[in-house]
Amino acid sequence: MDKIWIFRTDDGGGLYYFLAQVNNATSTYTDSTVDSGLNDDIVAPLNPLNAPPPTGANLVCFWSGRLWVAVKNILYFAMGPDCTTGVGEEAFIASNQFKLPLNVTGFGSHMYGRYIDLQSAKKDAQVASLTQTVEQDKQSVASLASQAAQEQSTYQATLTAMQAQNAQLAQTIAQESAALSKVQAVDKTLPLPQLGQRMETLVPDAKGGVTATATGLALNDAASRGVVSQLEEVPVLKDQLSQETQTAANNADMLTKAQTTNTACQSEVAGLNKSLTDQQAHEAAVVAADKVKIKKAWRSGFKWGAITTAVGGIAIKLFTAGAL
Repeated sequence: MDKIWIFRTDDGGGLYYFLAQVNNATSTYTDSTVDSGLNDDIVAPLNPLNAPPPTGANLVCFWSGRLWVAVKNILYFAMGPDCTTGVGEEAFIASNQFKLPLNVTGFGSHMYGRYIDLQSAKKDAQVASLTQTVEQDKQSVASLASQAAQEQSTYQATLTAMQAQNAQLAQTIAQESAALSKVQAVDKTLPLPQLGQRMETLVPDAKGGVTATATGLALNDAASRGVVSQLEEVPVLKDQLSQETQTAANNADMLTKAQTTNTACQSEVAGLNKSLTDQQAHEAAVVAADKVKIKKAWRSGFKWGAITTAVGGIAIKLFTAGAL
């Protein structure tokens, strides 16, 4: 033995759970592990669990995953598959015994025992099949969860980029609107010659065709057509702006719907996980109940098999001695 296992209870608990493994030469150990760090799958085999075989055992038989020994008329069997910590084939408990009316002189096989073995093997295969199914379902749910997480990440990245772009556009629009108001205020007070120059700047086709008069501005043919052509673009630009605004709104709506769909997917994954857990618990309970029935059956079968063997042995001795 070169290792020592250390067990400890959680806060206020009564069961000792596996804490750590240290070398056999270790004399001290400092425990700073929180309760959640304990391995509750490994429980300490406290007295009277994992006891050695009873004193005086003179017959040994291995059957159904455990050792069987006899002391006079008492038949003992090891914990075997029932042992959660340690070597089940070597772990005995005082309550695992049958008291027979006659001394046990030997072990023999019988068909009922083979039947029990067969049923137990079928249940083990059922457990393996159910476990495989559950693991496959877990992988499917994990894949859905991963896909939902990726979609959520993509949505969040897109939303963040869109919000940043919208904020920048809003700032630009506000700045341009403020600048336009200032320019329009100046235009209202410009003298006619400067106003004409301003028109030629805004409408390049009107260059050289605008003349200031005592009553206003006069435009020649080329300038007039240039101004009208420029004005024709205004409604089109407004319409394009409206369409782009609607497209942006539609994109935002699609993004919101995608998030709603993704949220529903995540909810579905959570529901699948819950159903999977419930299914696993139900299947485990069903199999456990069947195993209990089988365990009772093989105990009864082994006891009556041992009695039959003992009585048969006595009968053979009496027959050999000529008493029958």
